[in-house]
Amino acid sequence: MKKLYSARVPLQALDPLSKLVALLCVAALSMHWDKAAPLTAMLLFLVGTARYGAGMPWGKLGRRMGYIAGFGVPLFAITALAAPSSGEAISAGFLSIPVHSLSAAAAVCLRMFCLFISSLIYIETTDPKQFVVMMTTRLKLPYRFVFGVSVALTFLPLLAEEGRVAADARKIRSARAPGGLAERLAQVRGRLLAVFAGAIRRIEQTAGAMDAKGFGAYPERTFLREAALSRGGVWLMAFSVIFSAGLWFI
Repeated sequence: MKKLYSARVPLQALDPLSKLVALLCVAALSMHWDKAAPLTAMLLFLVGTARYGAGMPWGKLGRRMGYIAGFGVPLFAITALAAPSSGEAISAGFLSIPVHSLSAAAAVCLRMFCLFISSLIYIETTDPKQFVVMMTTRLKLPYRFVFGVSVALTFLPLLAEEGRVAADARKIRSARAPGGLAERLAQVRGRLLAVFAGAIRRIEQTAGAMDAKGFGAYPERTFLREAALSRGGVWLMAFSVIFSAGLWFI
């Protein structure tokens, strides 16, 4: 059987299972830590990994981080105001926020960034076909479930690209920037409708192809290609588990 892995960027040469173990270790550490300093170090490491390990351009990475910042900044503000008040406070006019609350809010926001960036790295460097073969043959998961996850990994980048194309087309047709909140909301609504319509169309096409191929007719299925554990993947799993165990008490 022919192996599926390519080596265009370093992480693409690794198998999906080893990267999944590393992803789970990152998620466990980010959920365990409640201080801003280690989470900041983890975020910087993940940004460097996304750029040089996953081959993501700075512009694309910045846009993705800007997107999650739209959720992280409000979360930071709500957490800072809702956290229990104790210790020294920082005053800004009539508003007084404890330093402990700011630290807790920063940790929550950084945790969101770490989880998002680590998941993005996995999606960007993992072929859905590899994912299906590895999860089904190595972990013995039901192939119907694994196929559903792989469809999500495949559709998300496609839908994001369709949303970008729809936004660019609207800008060309309008020949001017949206003026006022109403036009901006209408533009966002139109972009969401375009993405939703594209998702429905792809679902119909995928469902038709699955029926034509008899998907799900048998309890098990075979695969044309093999997804073996790579040597680098084994080292990555061992390093991730040992290093995460060592950092657990930071």
